[in-house]
Amino acid sequence: MTVRFDERVDNAISILWFERNPARREEALTMLRSAANLGDGDAYYFLGRCYLGKSYVDPVMELPIDRNFAFECFRISLTLESAVGMLGAMLQDGFEPPGNTFVHPPYHTKKEIWDVVTDKAKQGQIFCKYLIANAYYYCTAGDLLDITPSTVGKKKYERCQYEWTASAMKLYEECVAAGLGIALPNLVDILRTGRHGAPRQLQRAQMYIHIGADLGIGTYERMVGNEYRDEGKLSKAVELYERALSHKDDYAYYCLGKLYTFHGAMPLDLQKARAYLEEGYARLPDDAGFCNLLGEIYFRGGQDILPDYDQAFLLLSKAYFKGSTWGSDMLGTCYLNGLGTKTNLDMARKLFELHPKKPLAAGGLKRLRR
Repeated sequence: MTVRFDERVDNAISILWFERNPARREEALTMLRSAANLGDGDAYYFLGRCYLGKSYVDPVMELPIDRNFAFECFRISLTLESAVGMLGAMLQDGFEPPGNTFVHPPYHTKKEIWDVVTDKAKQGQIFCKYLIANAYYYCTAGDLLDITPSTVGKKKYERCQYEWTASAMKLYEECVAAGLGIALPNLVDILRTGRHGAPRQLQRAQMYIHIGADLGIGTYERMVGNEYRDEGKLSKAVELYERALSHKDDYAYYCLGKLYTFHGAMPLDLQKARAYLEEGYARLPDDAGFCNLLGEIYFRGGQDILPDYDQAFLLLSKAYFKGSTWGSDMLGTCYLNGLGTKTNLDMARKLFELHPKKPLAAGGLKRLRR
């Protein structure tokens, strides 16, 4: 028989992590708060998870990030005898436990906490399976079980890492089969990269990406959309990108916008491209991809969009200082001709030399040599 949390906690988990139903978000949070106010340590842990960002709860729920509140919930959870909260807190980067210890009564060692959560996982508690899988994936299990290179030797530890990865994969697959979509990123990573010596299984990874899309997870809908785009099935790609947008995947704005730019597979439509890219840029203003494509539209103009060199320079330079050299030929031209900025021939040369075979860069370097 499956081990269950308090009924309110179980129902909230179902809404937030399995149904992923934003219309019932406040209902689920109220359930967690109600159970927490009655002293339920598990409720405090899951309430804290809600405010740590899209790696912890699906972005479709549109929950704000509040690490201070999340960590305060974790601290309370530790003092309320929640083994799940204690293990979850151990896996959380940046969290400092009260009294500098994750272990609180009635437990005396990390191993006791591990055993309790592992037992719940074996009895079918899906979220406990997920936490145990994370401990294996990140090799935190070694600290919990006192298995480190210094205690067992390097060779045996490496063998343990391989075995932990295999165990993580199995548990993640069970989580995904039950509908827990947040288990997918680490599972796909294991299958794609062959983590700690595990065999790479690219076809199986692709299968799980499609499963993620079928679950309505925006990231995976976008990735499947990219497959269709590369296969030339553009109407299907657009359909998947639009679905991804509805599930709050902001990078789908980039994919849709690019389709209609100078580099896209659809007929050029700069108005439509700009609309998608501006929307994505508003949501992800530090993303170099949005800056580059928008910067190019404002640099080149066309289809009733007049060149706007001030805007082009702002966007292209922002992308450059974020580490992207993709638009360096256009940015170099801005410095060469004083477009949107003061003329700076040294900077122009530096930028042109990054991609000297691009036509703009080649022409600019030729002018500078005169």
